[in-house]
Amino acid sequence: MSSLQNIHDQLGNVEHVIVCVDPVDLDNIWQCLWALVRAPNAHIHAVLSPRVLDLRVPSFAGIFGQLVKEVGLRYMLDVRRRDAEEIYGLLESEDWRDYFTRDTTFQDDPHTKAHVPLYMACSALRFGEKFVSKDHSLSRVSFYWDPRSMETIVPGLHHPLHVNDQLYACTDEERREAQSILHLRGKQREERMVRIMERIADRLSAQLGYKEPAEVLHPLEDLVAILSLIPDKRSLVLGGGPFTEMVRLLTETKAVPLAIVAMARTWYADVNIFPNNYNDLMDLDAAMEIEMIIKERGIDTWFFPTECAKAKVQDGEILRACPWDFIKEELVSIFESAGDMRSYDEADAFTRETKTSAKMHMFDVLTVVPLAHPRALPYRRAESFWDKVNGERVLRIREAVDGPVQVFYPDEKAMSVSKEQVMAEISHVLSSISKN
Repeated sequence: MSSLQNIHDQLGNVEHVIVCVDPVDLDNIWQCLWALVRAPNAHIHAVLSPRVLDLRVPSFAGIFGQLVKEVGLRYMLDVRRRDAEEIYGLLESEDWRDYFTRDTTFQDDPHTKAHVPLYMACSALRFGEKFVSKDHSLSRVSFYWDPRSMETIVPGLHHPLHVNDQLYACTDEERREAQSILHLRGKQREERMVRIMERIADRLSAQLGYKEPAEVLHPLEDLVAILSLIPDKRSLVLGGGPFTEMVRLLTETKAVPLAIVAMARTWYADVNIFPNNYNDLMDLDAAMEIEMIIKERGIDTWFFPTECAKAKVQDGEILRACPWDFIKEELVSIFESAGDMRSYDEADAFTRETKTSAKMHMFDVLTVVPLAHPRALPYRRAESFWDKVNGERVLRIREAVDGPVQVFYPDEKAMSVSKEQVMAEISHVLSSISKN
């Protein structure tokens, strides 16, 4: 098995980096930027996972706090069908009940698939716009998505908690129009939102040199064909989303990448909003299947658990510190050093809009930082196993004697020592090439 230092030493020789992410969180864009900067001779294949999308559904917006008082925080965040009847019993208002009746999956409601191709194009174009703003050439990047992923990916949050990330690349005029319809429900909201998304997609595709929005995305089969021809150890796989597409890429090829580094798993299961790590949660079977493939092929793998980016806090008291869970002043410093306060403002607004976290966390970009600084964070050999919490399947880890899977460990002393180095690394990859 290779060490993380050995993987670091080969980054300049990597020819292809496959980055499997969900398009919602802004730190997924930052993970892709890390690949563009730290694997300078590689082509970046950004594989975007679809999310369950229902444009008819308004957000909780200003009534989030009121609903929490009525039903409790867990019911506000965790989507479990068996909770529906109990939630309805806690709410007298039919309008408030309506928020919870709209939780549907790709598998149960075809309507949630209706606008996903447009949404995916908007997402890829939004990623591309950010790369170009940092002076990266889009000739180094290809985007992919796979409609088959809708067969297994589930919503991790109630629909009204989903942010309108399709609007993040808006002009001021588009944003004002979008803000005026966010309170609407049903078909009227859907039709007007689609029109705005189409305008965004048309504008960005023209700006980035595509003939039409759909041209930005390639089918996953194209990447399967490419990956099948790449010699062993010449590709690197990064993860910041569900493992759905990563599993498909590896099962449909005989690929043995140099390494897999992904945000996944949890040591303590006490800092996540949910019992599972969110990336695992969106497709639990794929999260376990990827580990089976890793073991069969002996692929060096590092999982980055939630605890390495998030402190344990209860009632305002820090019960377990995490030096990489940056306070506001440190976050501002990172983005100021990068000359990119726009990204800070976007991420700060995203955090406020989701209402699922009290502050901004940098999960997915932190996941890959140890590849650039192998001594920044210790890791332990581990393996995953199934457990149950309140009758629900959960994925847990335990230390192992052997095997190719390593899980980073939230060693407070080590993270404190490397903290400034880590902050500088993030600033570096968020900077424009001309600044570097």
